[in-house]
Amino acid sequence: MVYALINIAFALFLGWLAIYVDARTGNEGKNPVISLNVLLALSCGALGLTILSSIAMPERMTTFLAELTYIIFGMYCVHFSVYNVFYPMIERPFAVQVLSWTGDIWCIWAVMFHFTGATVTNFVGIRMESVSLFFDDFATIFPYNWFDFYRLLVFFVVPFFSVIIMLLRSETREGRLDHQKSILNAASLIAAWIALSLVHFATYRVAMFSTLFLVPYVLAQWILMRATLVDFLYDFFSLLGFALKTLICYFFPAILIGFGFAFLWSRSTNHGTAFYLYLIALIIVIVMGAYQLMKLFNRRSGFRTQQYANIFEEDLSQFDFSDDPENIVRNMQNIFTKNIGMSFMRILVENNNEELESVYDLSDEKKITISTKDNKMFDSLLNQNRRIVFKTVLDSGYYYSASRSDLVNFFNQTGSDAFIILNEGRHILGVIILGQKAGGNVYNNYDYEVFSKLYSYFFVFGYYMKNIGNESIVGVVNREIRMSEQIIESIQGNIDPIKNKRYDSGMTMIHAHNIGGEFIDLIKLSEDKHIFVMGDLSGKGIAASMSMVIVKSVIRTFLQETKDFKLLVEKVNQFIRFNLPRGTFFEGIFALIDFKDDTVYYINCAVPAFFLYNRAYNNVMEIQGEGHVLGFVKDISPYIKVKKVKLNPGDILFACTDGMLDSKSLRGEAYGKDRLQKNIIENTQMSAQNMISSSYNALLEFLSKELDDDVSIFTLKMLRA
Repeated sequence: MVYALINIAFALFLGWLAIYVDARTGNEGKNPVISLNVLLALSCGALGLTILSSIAMPERMTTFLAELTYIIFGMYCVHFSVYNVFYPMIERPFAVQVLSWTGDIWCIWAVMFHFTGATVTNFVGIRMESVSLFFDDFATIFPYNWFDFYRLLVFFVVPFFSVIIMLLRSETREGRLDHQKSILNAASLIAAWIALSLVHFATYRVAMFSTLFLVPYVLAQWILMRATLVDFLYDFFSLLGFALKTLICYFFPAILIGFGFAFLWSRSTNHGTAFYLYLIALIIVIVMGAYQLMKLFNRRSGFRTQQYANIFEEDLSQFDFSDDPENIVRNMQNIFTKNIGMSFMRILVENNNEELESVYDLSDEKKITISTKDNKMFDSLLNQNRRIVFKTVLDSGYYYSASRSDLVNFFNQTGSDAFIILNEGRHILGVIILGQKAGGNVYNNYDYEVFSKLYSYFFVFGYYMKNIGNESIVGVVNREIRMSEQIIESIQGNIDPIKNKRYDSGMTMIHAHNIGGEFIDLIKLSEDKHIFVMGDLSGKGIAASMSMVIVKSVIRTFLQETKDFKLLVEKVNQFIRFNLPRGTFFEGIFALIDFKDDTVYYINCAVPAFFLYNRAYNNVMEIQGEGHVLGFVKDISPYIKVKKVKLNPGDILFACTDGMLDSKSLRGEAYGKDRLQKNIIENTQMSAQNMISSSYNALLEFLSKELDDDVSIFTLKMLRA
């Protein structure tokens, strides 16, 4: 009974292992290791049922289940061998699949037609009976049967030669990680054979140990899983750490469970329910303790910590964009080198010819130019949202099957081991390419997680470099005050003014410290419709201004893809959340002005003040209601809704940022909404722009000092029907 439960427990463990490996590799069940786990799990389960059937079921059922065990395990050995021969390829050509199916059919034929019976007892363990391999006189000379032949061929010969072929093939590949994994795969088979020999010797003392002949292959499968997931090169310290982890987390717990089993067995007279309850409780306690230790070890690789994410993020968050462009590239490369230790970094940015071109290269570096027009490699990666690609995963990741040859050419052309695509939707701004890591190590899952987490910083850097390359927004300026003038000029020069004769509009943006994150944008959709956006992005100085310019550009890009007003805001929220530095948020307002219907549709994103002056009542009303800032949540749609206001001749819309309302006088008193509303009523006969000037001058008079915060104001006045 105990041996049956052990086999069933290992079957469940292998099932969990298959799910775990599939989740870690993300290959959606296409990894051959998953199939191997399933086959071995089924064979362990069938062996457990075989032992149980020998207790209370007919002998024919025991024979059938035993034969089923050997058939499935034979299939496991066949697929294990095929996996080794063609490693590290995941996708199998049809001819290879036919070869695997042929091996499966042979296993079924050999067992079903040549095995004659099975016996499971405490005195002999598990014993298979089969017909003689030879007949007549040859049977006397060679007293071997089909079971001996099947076990020798399937358990040992075929796997052995497959491992030899795998090791020979690995010598011809350049990838050191693949070579290391090939050695680990070979080690899994050697470990299984060593453990199998120990089980064989143990059967001389306890015959039923022969029913545990699959347990050594569970060990092999675990090592195979580790080889699949390992993503860094082992050195002395990491091997020592791995050995220590294995001893503490696996070997010692197994010994404790073994001694615990022996102790409970010797203290139990009838081995009843209490015995099994105590045994299960002991196993749970030891396994949970080992799991907690394993979590502790998983935070470290060997004895040396690999957790550089926090320092990397801190360096990126403090990055200074006010230096010369060449120094900016050098400083970014120093940050990467400090935290990752790669051999080199190069920046490719888009030029006017739909090409990616390396910028600010060293004098002895050859310029790299790659076309993005109809580039299948980039199209395939963007379709799968794969913006971070490592050379080491090309052979094992099914995501890259469609563009594997192009990716190999890209890595060879650039001499890199990793690259990061900086894209804005389908538009590629640039690419960061990274050389080999220090010590010849490779980029691993931890690097991927860190790069994904910090992608927003890379995007801002790439956006900045693109504009330097195009000499547009920031040109070649190298000081913040000069940059602020060009950014403001660029923003104002890229606004579609309202030219409807029935409306008058005005706006102003005053930055308290040369530059900031506030902006106003007007975008013409048609003769009858205009988009108005006013907002304030968190942060100060050059970093906030760069985020502001990026968001302004992104809004116009999204308007080319969608005409849905609410969807536009949702997409902007997602962009801020996932593409700008962590913690960046937007507060302001989006408005769609329909001149044909004299209606303004708007979404409040926590704008401080949005007023409507109603001429009929000669009164100013707040109409913004509750709003939610953009950038905090992944999905903003449940928290925002489109509102509308109908305009009549003489009605005025007035919106401003918090710099207008919250600025304080020398006495510490805020300007506030009441003063602003009073000023609006007093100046309704003025033009829209003059109303803004009057409101701003009233603010300055109230403050009696310089502004402490940016102020942006927009006014829309309906003149006539």
